[in-house]
Amino acid sequence: MAYAAATTELDRGVRNGDQSSLKMDAVKIVKGSLVCGDATAGYVTSAAPTASRPFVGVALETVYNSAGSAGDKSILVGHVGVFPLKNTVDTHNQALLLKEMYWDDSADSDSQTVASSDQGVGAKVGRVIAQDATHVWVRITGYAMVVDGQAN
Repeated sequence: MAYAAATTELDRGVRNGDQSSLKMDAVKIVKGSLVCGDATAGYVTSAAPTASRPFVGVALETVYNSAGSAGDKSILVGHVGVFPLKNTVDTHNQALLLKEMYWDDSADSDSQTVASSDQGVGAKVGRVIAQDATHVWVRITGYAMVVDGQAN
């Protein structure tokens, strides 16, 4: 098939890609949770990522779909920016600054917790740019929506 240049305009507007409304699995996802997408079914969830469920961003709202079916509801997910996340593994000190953070799925964590070493999940979610007594502020830009696991 030969390539041909377009001859008509395509004016559908533009999205900046900072956030998306994504259909979700039959679960409850709370605001501030790390979210991954099921590459097979096409829905997002707050369950830990796997090779077929990559990290897609941070939930910008709380949505209850536990009583519904997958795809019944959508949730707003942020793909770029800096988000406060829990860190219960690492000592909060200057050495943590600029470190890459992993989704922490260990027994004492939740879908809002990160660590500077892989706790068994393998998904990098961003870099620390600031911290306080209870949270690290993680820049997820370049990490969310990266299907092959390689941050850019």
